Amino acid sequence: MKGSARPARFTPYAVAIFVVALALRALHLFELRDSPFLTAKLGDAAAYDAWAREIAGGDWLGSQVFFQAPLYPYFLGVLYATLGDSPLLVRGVQCLLSALACALLASAGARLFSLGVGVVAGLLLATHAPSIFLDALLQKSVLDLFFVCLALWLAARLAGEPLRSLAAALGLSSGLLVLARENAAMIAAVLLAWLATLPGVARRRRVGLALVFVLGIGAALLPVALRNWWVGGELHLTTSQFGANLYIGNHPGAPGGYVPFRPGRGSPEFEREDITELAEQAVGRSLSPGEVSAYWTRRSLDYITSQPADWLRLMARKLALLLSSVELVDSEDQYATAEYSRVLRATGAFGHFGILAPLALLGAIVVWPRRRELWWMYAAVAAYAASVLIFYVVTRYRYPLVPFLALSAAAGLIGARNWAAARSRPVVAAGAVAVLVLALVSNGVAGMSKATMGAVTHFNLGNFFRQEGQLERAAQHYRKAMDLDPRLEDVPHNLAGTLLALGRPEQAIAAYQRNLEQNPDDPLVHGNLAKILRAEGETEQAALHYRRALALDAGYTEARLELSGLELERAAWLAQRGDEAAALEHYQGALTLQPDTPAALWASAWILATHPDANLRRPAEALALAERAAGLSARRTPAMLETLAAAYASAGRFEQALVTAREAAALYAAEGQPTARRLADSLARYERGEPYVRPAPGPARAR
Repeated sequence: MKGSARPARFTPYAVAIFVVALALRALHLFELRDSPFLTAKLGDAAAYDAWAREIAGGDWLGSQVFFQAPLYPYFLGVLYATLGDSPLLVRGVQCLLSALACALLASAGARLFSLGVGVVAGLLLATHAPSIFLDALLQKSVLDLFFVCLALWLAARLAGEPLRSLAAALGLSSGLLVLARENAAMIAAVLLAWLATLPGVARRRRVGLALVFVLGIGAALLPVALRNWWVGGELHLTTSQFGANLYIGNHPGAPGGYVPFRPGRGSPEFEREDITELAEQAVGRSLSPGEVSAYWTRRSLDYITSQPADWLRLMARKLALLLSSVELVDSEDQYATAEYSRVLRATGAFGHFGILAPLALLGAIVVWPRRRELWWMYAAVAAYAASVLIFYVVTRYRYPLVPFLALSAAAGLIGARNWAAARSRPVVAAGAVAVLVLALVSNGVAGMSKATMGAVTHFNLGNFFRQEGQLERAAQHYRKAMDLDPRLEDVPHNLAGTLLALGRPEQAIAAYQRNLEQNPDDPLVHGNLAKILRAEGETEQAALHYRRALALDAGYTEARLELSGLELERAAWLAQRGDEAAALEHYQGALTLQPDTPAALWASAWILATHPDANLRRPAEALALAERAAGLSARRTPAMLETLAAAYASAGRFEQALVTAREAAALYAAEGQPTARRLADSLARYERGEPYVRPAPGPARAR
């Protein structure tokens, strides 16, 4: 299998692979024409689109240190400025690039191995379902693929023709790859080491190749570094998000995949704002982008060094996710998209990581005798995989591994028979077991179910259409998300909010109740359901759910305030109907929740000080409540002072009652209100040393 196909001989095959890859991607785009995915911009896509429009509008420099890798937004901005922003046109250009990448990979395989390996490698990439899926997104993955395949093609040529021009081109393509995917710097480092040790090449020439390779990388990175220094005053080769990404993947409770710093704020514009605010709050001063990154780096390292056992378990979890056959969702997933695309459904049956990874291991075993020559391919895969594990795992992050794995898998498929024939049975059996184990691990570790990922996609679609004001479409996608995974957070809240905006409170209540069947211990669901029930007049049910929410989360401030307000409403309703004993219980319930609620303090003190039923009068308690209310209002409310005077009198402190009652009368007069007859009667009683007791049951005075 060693050797290379002549370029002229392989050209027809490369063209055929290009056509196959392009046809599959074009058919996929055609099938998405009636789906929401061509118009909806989810997650990073919205940020890339907005950034590209600024660039197309003439703002080429920007005003801050880059937070996201800049190459794709500039690529998109050039397309917008020259060809327009048609969703189909942009995606069509991306499909052309991806198809070209398949042809480049095939040519690299033919040069490094054989014509057959090149053809199979190109077809493996052409039919790889995640590749077809990613090409139709406004995402930088298409540039990752293109520059990885271009680098492999250039490296394959360099292996046979150690020309400085090829080394410079390889450096430039590697630098551009880093500007699209920062952790691809690990691949660039491996390529540099390979050029510096290229077998069969004189030392002086190797040094020259390495030097022009570095110059090629510099040609790509230096303008970005200088731009960052010019606009932000800090020298960053690419972006300032290293520390934030490191922390996302390395903190207590990290799942191994992406999680936003604040729930529901995973978009880039929110993320940059959140990481800065949280870091500045912790440090107590304003921070530059570099200082923000350094803060989160320290937090990550503190976790790693203080909880090494937990971190090692997390790394094992991330390794399982990296090897999983299931493509991990970021903002939209291929499984939900496949509902609209027969191409994705067909290629997804065989063109996935669960088949590619074991075949790649087979290839690594088959070509092991050439390890001294091909070590850089093994090293590039290991180095890049390690860079993903250091951060976190999602489909787009592991995608640059696919071209390497496709080459190795093709070598395994083409060479396995001859390899097995030349090896002893124990060696063949050991190799077969290793491949089988990886196949079982890869296809047995889901990490996240496909249903959950589909739910995330439909949730994001719901958010998009809700922001666009298309509430009916938003509700449809929220319902789909709940059907796929009723446990997914935030879905019932957004669905209920959308249904309320559509004037359908009964359906909103039903959505929460359905969610509670799966998440009975979610305090937020109980609290939000209670809010709707209260608005619909279902006060008893609302109170039950507020109490349940507080039982689950004693720090749920909003539920505490809402329940306190509900207790006040019920108490006032009962007092107006003459049932002051029951009203008092609810006033006291409100005070248990919010001890410094003036309305509850005044009303309770009035009942306890003036009620005609001696069994309900409790002078000491009335006075304590009234004095607290007076302190809260700084004695500026005449009705409160009237209540305080009654409480003094009830406790037998008539001189203070008189002083306070006269103070209340003065405030009434200052406000232009006539002194109440009851207050005049009270003054007369206090002068005689008698408390004010209401003659008959009646509603408590509104406070």
